[in-house]
Amino acid sequence: MYKDLIVNLALLISFLSIAGQFFKEKPMNSTLSCKLFGGCIAGILGSLLMFFSVQVNETMIIDLRHFAIILSLFYGGIFSGLVSGTIIAFSRVVFFGISDSSIMAVVIIFILIAVCYQIMKLKLSSIKLFFLMNITNILVLDGAVLFLLDDVKQILSIYLYYGIISIIGGLVIFYIADYITRSNINYRILKESAQTDFLTGLYNVRQFDFIWNNHLIKAKEKKERLSLLLIDIDHFKAINDTYGHPVGDLILKELGKLLQASTRSFDTVSRNGGEEFSIILPDCSDEQALEIAERIRCAVEQHEFYITETQKLNITVSIGLANYPETIDEMDRMIEQADNCLYRAKHLGRNQVCY
Repeated sequence: MYKDLIVNLALLISFLSIAGQFFKEKPMNSTLSCKLFGGCIAGILGSLLMFFSVQVNETMIIDLRHFAIILSLFYGGIFSGLVSGTIIAFSRVVFFGISDSSIMAVVIIFILIAVCYQIMKLKLSSIKLFFLMNITNILVLDGAVLFLLDDVKQILSIYLYYGIISIIGGLVIFYIADYITRSNINYRILKESAQTDFLTGLYNVRQFDFIWNNHLIKAKEKKERLSLLLIDIDHFKAINDTYGHPVGDLILKELGKLLQASTRSFDTVSRNGGEEFSIILPDCSDEQALEIAERIRCAVEQHEFYITETQKLNITVSIGLANYPETIDEMDRMIEQADNCLYRAKHLGRNQVCY
């Protein structure tokens, strides 16, 4: 019995490692599709665990399938738990037939889901919640064993073996799952910090370069138009000198939101450094790019930037525009052209668009 239960534990740990890779980019509870996918993985795991179950007698088997349900509930919520529980219940009936023990197994699954869902609402630490769910699992199974078996010695033997394996295995599973989860969180944080500007949440210059190069390749291959806007806040140094850098930071963050609101959903807005921003406009003519640039310039000019609850500032921006192929026929020189146009907009008096 020990050997078979340890095989169950090894399968659980293997699936945890595999699932950790699937949910590296997004946590299991982030979207409905992730919850569904996580529930399916847990359901497959639980079904697989049944094939390595411990045969107690002619009609009853025990295994660690319920940990698959607990994990899906713990990391994916009630939807994932119901998906995994339904798959496991269906597999139990299909592969082992209809009997008193299979009916009881299905009942146990949904009782476990219902009770564990209520436990998850408690304001306790993760390990305490997982421990309570594990204890619930042991108690529910113990009740089923008591209902199905008459042999007291056999009942006590199952209580002892399953209880010990479940408690020890539960702790091992929790710490491995928690380690994988924290590793994935750290990975996402590091990835985001490498791609986004810490202040505005926009893409940073490194990610701008990556996205820009991809757009260049795509535009060349498909012979599409491509536009680029370089935007600079007028007299930003004077704002920092007069009101301080915290106020300057507030304006940068607010401007970032304004730029996103003024562009198309598939355009790429980045903060390239300091007070300079850029917007990549794929499949965009020079006429349409000029319209977007003017819309941004007017929106910024009319916007009131509150630096305190009562005090507000008005700022302006200068914008340089480059477009392929209308304003330049060499894609690799678009950034240079947009930068030259930005410089000319500054030189001609600021608060204008040049192309």
